[in-house]
Formats: sequence, structure tokens, C-alpha cells
Amino acid sequence: MSTEEIDNTIEFTFSYLALGLLGKNLYSNAWAALSELVANSLDAKANNVYVYIDMRQKKQSIIEVFDDGIGMSKVEMKNNYIQVGRNRRLTQDDADSVMGRKGIGKLAALYLSNHYYVASKKSDSELNIYEMHFPKDKQNDNEKPKMNLVTEISPNNIDFLNYPSGTMIRMENVDLTGYGEVSNSTLNNILSDFFSVTNLGNKKIQLKIVTKEEEISEDFKEVKKEVPFKNMVQIICFDDDTYNRLNQIYSGNVYKVPIRNHEEPYTGSVEITKSSKEPTKFKIAEKEIVKTANLTGWVGIHSTIDQKDAVENDKSFKKSKLYNPLSLRVYVRNKLAISNFLPVIKNTQIYANYIEGEIGYNILDDNDFDDIATTSRQNMDENDERVQKLKQEMSAIITQLISSRLKLSNSMKEKKKKLDHKSESVAKGDVFRNMRKAVDHLKLGQAKKSEVIDEVAEEIYPTVMQSLKGDMLKTDYKIFFSHASANSKIIDFFYYLLREKGVEKSEMFYSSRSDAPQVSPKYDDLEKEIKENITNTNTAVFFYTSKAFMESQYCMFEGGAVWATRTNQDFFITFEDFKKIPDYLNIKEEFKLALKCDTDILTGANYLKIVDALNFMIDHINTGRKIRSASLIEKFERKDFPNEVHLEDGEKPNIDILIIRFWNSYVNTGVLEEATKKGWVQRA
Repeated sequence: MSTEEIDNTIEFTFSYLALGLLGKNLYSNAWAALSELVANSLDAKANNVYVYIDMRQKKQSIIEVFDDGIGMSKVEMKNNYIQVGRNRRLTQDDADSVMGRKGIGKLAALYLSNHYYVASKKSDSELNIYEMHFPKDKQNDNEKPKMNLVTEISPNNIDFLNYPSGTMIRMENVDLTGYGEVSNSTLNNILSDFFSVTNLGNKKIQLKIVTKEEEISEDFKEVKKEVPFKNMVQIICFDDDTYNRLNQIYSGNVYKVPIRNHEEPYTGSVEITKSSKEPTKFKIAEKEIVKTANLTGWVGIHSTIDQKDAVENDKSFKKSKLYNPLSLRVYVRNKLAISNFLPVIKNTQIYANYIEGEIGYNILDDNDFDDIATTSRQNMDENDERVQKLKQEMSAIITQLISSRLKLSNSMKEKKKKLDHKSESVAKGDVFRNMRKAVDHLKLGQAKKSEVIDEVAEEIYPTVMQSLKGDMLKTDYKIFFSHASANSKIIDFFYYLLREKGVEKSEMFYSSRSDAPQVSPKYDDLEKEIKENITNTNTAVFFYTSKAFMESQYCMFEGGAVWATRTNQDFFITFEDFKKIPDYLNIKEEFKLALKCDTDILTGANYLKIVDALNFMIDHINTGRKIRSASLIEKFERKDFPNEVHLEDGEKPNIDILIIRFWNSYVNTGVLEEATKKGWVQRA
């Protein structure tokens, strides 16, 4: 070649420096790079792509991506694989289904590791293994990078060596220290977002993450798309297949959204509609052809994005620092092209961040158009005519969905008004009941009491009600168990039996329960405790008075606080004997119950008194639940025992097996056997 010919032809070459810069700047994170390697496997006609991540030593993690695709020969490795910037669509028969276009996806391995192996074989050839070693001393080197043929590879997944054909990329010393506690579940969601896995047909992506020794033997798990459709208000579909699939499964599904200050939620049903928008036509003047832009997939709006509430509607709702499902993902050729299209639309309306969707728009990567994908293929040129048209169409859809969520919000406000009114009526009614109790407590004759009650009803009550509004009314109703720790058996019986009936822990204060932290009380703590659980709430107090109670300064302190703040109809007393009731807690007989561990509760008087005590507490809790529009606790049925004659004739009393079983478990283990012998209960 003459000097003149050399001067007229100048070839570009890649140095280690250039390759390193490309590898490190193409991707925003490890998962984006991983997805590119998976895309390469799918383009190699693999039916199964496996992603294996060994994170037992995070700074020196091992990643293996391998498949059962067509593989590569030595010649193909040399002419195709190492060529950076090769458009495989120009040489592949099924060009319309190929994901790759730029020929730079192979550099994803370099993003993850400076030392990796590429092992590949075709069905009619042996396994060829090439090693890429990019040490730090070559990162600024002008030397041409190269991969060296080696004789063996020691993969963690040795089954790959027996595949008829396929490719494995094994990356060593991958630094994943900045990726926190990555779980299969989280990475499943991330990978399933990179690919429209529901449209991959019989192709599967399998995932396995090892964080500890015992996980090595676990199986790979298929990457599946989990979308919380059950949490959505409305879903708009753009193609028949998507509409038919979602409509069949989710149409009419009931979701719930909490209403502030009420336990009764707002309920609605998922609405699924089909868009009637006609496909857009794009004309390519220089080629004299017209292309149809078919929009596929769906877009929906969530009823709530609160993690706890959304999961109640659909367990597949997962939102964390590592993964946020609230985005509008755009796919071309079943691969993520735009990770979130919502910022492009720039809708600032309330509830815009409640949108989630997955749409396919293959016109964005049509072979007859210019390539507008960024090098990492995670975004597109926003100024392109196709992107602008999609923005216009999706803006109208997003506005429609937001209108549906605003309609829900208005319906919730109306329901809240009704519930507030109902709660206020119940609360005010309870205020009047307490006024009547206060009058009844006065030492007045019956005639005088009636006169005072009439005056309360006509004048005092309306005046008080005018000064009480909304949150000023106490809406928290509790049961306060006051007892000495030596008497916890009987209180355990009442507490756990009420829990079994559905009373929540938060509706009862019982410091000695087995599932509560045990602390030594101090007077300042006790004062705060009493203020929170007696003074600041509508509290009914359940006392167990005994010798130990009378000798406890804490118990007497509680009793005094109750006497000072409650009427004698706000508490119920169980006791060992009448002498163990403090004088200031003297109340009506119907609010007293003599109980000891050896009390025979199978007698009519004792059993019915226990039922009365339980129903006294349930009535109190239900008052608070009515105010909060919550479900009510079912009371215990109260029926008089048969008299002795009828018992001798074989008539059986109507007793609740729960009462017998809980007394047997917490107080006296002989009662269930005795009741069974009598034939009054059937032992489970």
C-alpha cells in the first residue's frame, strides 16, 4: 500500500480506555445492565434465560446469565460478538422481533465486572470459552482490548455445560455493596418491568439470588409480572387481548379505601374499559410508505398508594426504596424503552402519582424510522414526532383516569359526612346517657330525680351539645383492667375471652397480659398511664379487688383515680369477698361479681353474672365502635338456667362453650371435664 493510500484511509479503533468509558456510562444501575444481557439471550432465540446472583460476599459477588439459545461459533464470536455497534437486524431473518439494534448490549457485562467469561456453543460445535480481563492498570491504556480463548470455565451452574447449545456470561468480583438487601421478590419486580413478560410466549426468565449458604440448593424461580390490579379504580385497555384478559379476572373486584377517623372504609369496584381511539398513521415521505402505530397494553389509576392500605386490596402491591411500581412504562419489542413516561406528559394534577401502566408502542423502534433510543435504551428522544404523538394520546387518557379518582374522592367525602353525623349523634347520645347516670347517682328521691332528668333533657343537654363539636367529644372507648398481679388468672380469662370475641388490644388496657412488656411502674409513669387510659378516654373499668389489691399502693391509686373521674356505673367489680372492696368503690349489686379460682361457674347465678360482666364490657366497646362506624362485637347470649327440678328431668342450660373453655384454660382446669360429664357441652 502506498503512502498516498494510507493517508486517504483512516480506521477508527477502540482502546481499553474507550471501551471502559462505554461500559461504565451506558447504564444507570446493575439491574439495567442485567436486563440488557437477558435481552441478548432472548434475541439468541433462547426459551429459558437464567439469572444467577451469588451475593454471599457483596463486594465480590458472582453473576451468571446463561441460556439455551442458538449459541455462537468461534467465527461468530470473532466477527459478531466483539464488534461494538453491529445492527443484527440487518442480517437476522426475524428482524421485526429482535430487541437489539445498536450492538452495544454486550458491554453490559463490562459495566458489572472487569473480569468475566463468555462461554458459548452451537448445537453442532464444541464449547468455546473466552476470558475478558480488564485490570485497573489498563483502564487508561491505548492498547486494543481483546478476549482470550481459555480451555475451561468453572461455573456455579454446571448444568449449563450439558446444554446442546447456548451461551453463558459469568461475571466475577461484581460489587453490589450499594444495593442493600436485594430479595428475589424485589428483583423479580425490577426484571419483570424491563420485559413485557406476559407477551414472551413460551420464553421464560428464571431468577435465583443466593445471600447465604442454605439458599445454594434452592431452585430458580420464574420471573412473573405481578400488577396490583385489585387496588385500582379504573383500568383502560388498548387492545382486545389485554381487555379480555383483565376484564375476565378483575372486573367488579371490590377495593377499600380508609376514611379518616372511621373504621368503616369506602368500597368501590374496579372498572375496566376499552379505549376507542383509532390507531395513528405515520407517513415516511422519503420512503413513500405509511406506518400504523398500534397502541397495546393498559393504564390504570390506584385507589390508594399507602403501602399498608394498598396491600390490603392486593398483596402484589410492592413499593420500596428499590422498587416503585407507580410509573407509566413504555415497551417496544417487549423490552422497556421508556422507564417512566409520566414526566414526559408533565401532568401536575392531584392523583397524577397514582398512575401505573404498561403500554406497547412498537412504532418507536420501527426499522423504517431513525433510531431514537438512548444508548442504554431506557429513554427516547422526546422531540421525535412519534414520542410527541404518544404524549398527546396519553395526556388525554391520564386526565380521564384522574377524573375517575377525583370522583372517588368526592364520594368518600360524602360518605365521611354521613359517618361523621352518625358518629356525632352516637357520641352526643352517650353524653346524655352519662348525664342521666350522674343524676341517678345523686342522693335524691325518685320524684326529684325525674324532675332533674327532665330539666337535663330540655335545657342542660342542648346547651352542653352546642358547646361540644366534632373532635371535642371523646371517641375512644376502652376497658381498663385494674388488679393486683397475684390475681392475673381471672383477669386473663376475661381479657383473652374478649380478644377471642374480636375486641382489639388497643381497646383494652391490661398491663399484666402475657403478650405485654413487663415493666416496673413508677408514680410518674402511673400518673401518665391513668391519664391516657382513664381520664382522656371514655373508659369503663373492670376491677378485681382482693387482699393483694388492698395492699398495693398502685392498685389503690388506680381505684382512687377512677372514683374521682368516673360514676359508679362506669365500672364493674369482681372480688374475693365483700370485705375486699374499698369503701369508695361501693356500687350497685348488679355491678358486683364474687369470683375466685375455685368458684363453681356452672351454677346459674355465677355463670349469668359472668355473662353480665362480659356484656357490660362489650356494650361499652360497641358504643365506641358505633361512633367509628366499625363492626360491632357480638354479645354473649343470656338465658336463665333451668331450675333444679328441670335439671333433674334432663333439661340442659344454654351455656357458651367459649366461656367454659377459657375458664378451663386460664383459671380452673376441671370445669370443662365437669361440664362434659353433665352433658352440657361437647368436648372438642
